Amino acid sequence: MRTRRLPTVNHFLVAAILVALGSTGLAAAPAAASDADACGLITQHEMAKAFGLTDAIPHHAVLRAPGNPAGVVHVRCKAFAWSGAKPTNAARRRAGMLAGNVAEMRIETWVTDPGPSAQNWQANFPKKLEGLLSRAKARFIEGALRGTSFRPPHFGAEDAIGYQATTGGTRKLRAFWWDRSNGTLISFNAEEARDKPLAASVRQLAAKIVPGVG
Repeated sequence: MRTRRLPTVNHFLVAAILVALGSTGLAAAPAAASDADACGLITQHEMAKAFGLTDAIPHHAVLRAPGNPAGVVHVRCKAFAWSGAKPTNAARRRAGMLAGNVAEMRIETWVTDPGPSAQNWQANFPKKLEGLLSRAKARFIEGALRGTSFRPPHFGAEDAIGYQATTGGTRKLRAFWWDRSNGTLISFNAEEARDKPLAASVRQLAAKIVPGVG
């Protein structure tokens, strides 16, 4: 199994543009986090091992690149981990998840773009954070999932909160880490078989990812 880090074309693009902004003096605004690509901070092996599985594959997308007027770099990494034969479609991934052989996750990061629009993100950050937390609470606590909330370790962030619930043979989890002072926000979504220790798996990944992003 390959254990290299997980850079992609988009990952290199983010890094290259951040370097370019710094070289032109635009980084005088609030500094961006060290890495907006969360899955670039762990290896495929580490990702799979956190879920007690053997293989993993990520798919990256830069949703807001440096230089946009919103003043934020927004990157998404969707991934799934598995053991045994690789599931080749959604139906097989679902069957594998119910059997305890597949886990899925999505990590989104928002970091301040070190450019002239950084103040826009700083101003919008509270509203964005409140919206994400409110929707997660409505889904996991107030809605049909009837889940629970928990407080994960901060891992150097200002604050954190998580929600989890079991439904249809699986356990779902959503957790957030954030820091208002530098405009960093990290969102984890994960799902695996209901009898697996999902919260512990996410904590293991967050222990490396949160300090690297923040």
